Amino acid sequence: MRKHVFLAVLGLACTAFGADAQAQDCAVAPMTFNSHIANIDGEMTVKAGKGCGFGLNGIQGAIREAAIVQKPKTGMAGVQGIMPYYVAKPGYQGPDEFSYAIIGIDQYGGPMRVTTKMKVKVIP
Repeated sequence: MRKHVFLAVLGLACTAFGADAQAQDCAVAPMTFNSHIANIDGEMTVKAGKGCGFGLNGIQGAIREAAIVQKPKTGMAGVQGIMPYYVAKPGYQGPDEFSYAIIGIDQYGGPMRVTTKMKVKVIP
């Protein structure tokens, strides 16, 4: 049952990522990728019960995959194609976090792995 609810929320979240919907339901602070092998921190704010997907701008190279490497404690995180997303638990308010990795080939043909620890603030 939980998976079906999650997929329904994700479906709504992924179809509602226009500028207006995203501004109302979530915000992701800009992140700078300064290396092809890096660990960085990110921040996002999302409304309880809503989802948030975000792009991977600024990575130079070819992304082969994106993967969740640390699951959140209260919400749900995943990857659709190579787009990471987070869905906040309905009724929850407070902090959460998860980590994801972007894996591929950098612009020089070498290995690329950028891991981001995303700190989430869930608001009502």
